[in-house]
Amino acid sequence: MAGRTIVTNNAIVNGQHTLIKSIQKYLLLETENHDSRSLIKAVYRRMFRLQTFISNRAMVRETYREYLRYKFRHEDYATKRSIVVGDTPSVPLEVELKNSLLFIIKSVCHIPESKEHKLSIARDNTICRQVLKNLLTVEYEKQSLIAKYKSPLKKRETRGPYQIYRTEFTHMRKCNQSAQARVLGEFDICMIYMNETLHTRL
Repeated sequence: MAGRTIVTNNAIVNGQHTLIKSIQKYLLLETENHDSRSLIKAVYRRMFRLQTFISNRAMVRETYREYLRYKFRHEDYATKRSIVVGDTPSVPLEVELKNSLLFIIKSVCHIPESKEHKLSIARDNTICRQVLKNLLTVEYEKQSLIAKYKSPLKKRETRGPYQIYRTEFTHMRKCNQSAQARVLGEFDICMIYMNETLHTRL
């Protein structure tokens, strides 16, 4: 589609970027009132809608969708967080959700990095995009390990990749583990520290 520009009712698209004419469905409006349950659903829906802008590659978009499903439906974030920072106070869930949505929005927004285009804002968006790219790379690796795993027939209590990376988080603890698990564990630990700094829950 290089060299072509397509104009629709909702967007203007060329070979590199998409300009969205109406962004309301991707944002949380300040006038909206949500309890915790409805806020979780609202943020989930908006993050899910952003999948179109995550990547041109179907595999990356699928990894992003699976990440959101696990994150919002199954993850015990409190347990995962406690491994790194213990039983320390956390910011309200509402703050973490709103900041997480803003982080994803920044990661898919393009501003050229030049003095004429507010370099600090552009650089912030670039960093968000790089972090999300690394996050999805690690998520793809975890999802692949879980999908490929076959439990040994003679061992009833074997802990497979799902238990290691999704429920017990043993890859984040100091114990005997493979080099691969240690690398994934270090990444998840860094993500917790980033969340604590930015008040996100990625």
